[in-house]
Amino acid sequence: MNLMMKTIRDAVVVHRLFHILLRTVDGMRRRPWLHLLSLFTLSAAFLSFTATLTAAINVDGLLARWVGSAELTVYLQEGTDSAELTRLSSAIEKIAGVSRVEPILPDQARDQFADDLGAFGSVVKSIPTRVFPPTIDIHLKGTAARNIASRRVLAARLEKLETVAQVDIYDEWFERLSVLSLVGRLASWGLGFIALTVAILVVNAVVRAGLTARAQEIEVLGLIGATRGYIQLPFLLEGALGAVIAMGLALVGLHVLIDGAHGLIGELMPLVGVSSLVGLTLNATLLLLIGAMLVGLVGARLSLRGLTRA
Repeated sequence: MNLMMKTIRDAVVVHRLFHILLRTVDGMRRRPWLHLLSLFTLSAAFLSFTATLTAAINVDGLLARWVGSAELTVYLQEGTDSAELTRLSSAIEKIAGVSRVEPILPDQARDQFADDLGAFGSVVKSIPTRVFPPTIDIHLKGTAARNIASRRVLAARLEKLETVAQVDIYDEWFERLSVLSLVGRLASWGLGFIALTVAILVVNAVVRAGLTARAQEIEVLGLIGATRGYIQLPFLLEGALGAVIAMGLALVGLHVLIDGAHGLIGELMPLVGVSSLVGLTLNATLLLLIGAMLVGLVGARLSLRGLTRA
């Protein structure tokens, strides 16, 4: 008997859920153009946010790569042999604040430059090695790694050596990338707030229009004893589903944009130290979809504040 009652209760719950889904789909079907317009608006807002967020992520990745590379590069005079390169590298490694050094012979410099250029690397490999001077990449630690003045003092000290032709410091690159990264993050947060506001307002307007169009149906449901939750749930699902679909379309559009960028500038990206653009991770994608669902629920819930049982 208990098993039969449980089965009946489960069947009733399934029937109610199925009926709620039918009412949700029916509500969206009755106003197709309104929903298409809302999807377009939400997708555009979400795409602006996700594209800016992806750009900021790629700039942060580029900055991390540069920060993780050498802080100084010492270019030696043409004709410096490998023995002198090794001797000078050992001497520099003993300087306070130097973490490690990487001596690079001309043939190694050419191969490394060719690898960095990606598709253009085959052209570089045909250049004679004498064009590439022997170099020493210097990695710093402690104060020297954090303080610009300390790095410049070290660079000036190394430039006085007879075998040194030039010393490059990458502080300007770091500063520009840091500013660009900050701007990208601020822009993504700003567009995220705008997308959030637009989504709530659009969903609110769409659900409110649905309430007006189905006022008679709501009144009848109230008269036959339908609960407030039963009346409201289809509208909440409508708002959440519309926002999730819009975010899904935005993510598809983002994927198309990334593929288009690869097609346009893919061969040039290795010139700035990037092999390919990075898209959003699976976890980030799931969080965005969940966030869109919550935004849709909030927008729908705000439109239902005045709805009472008939």
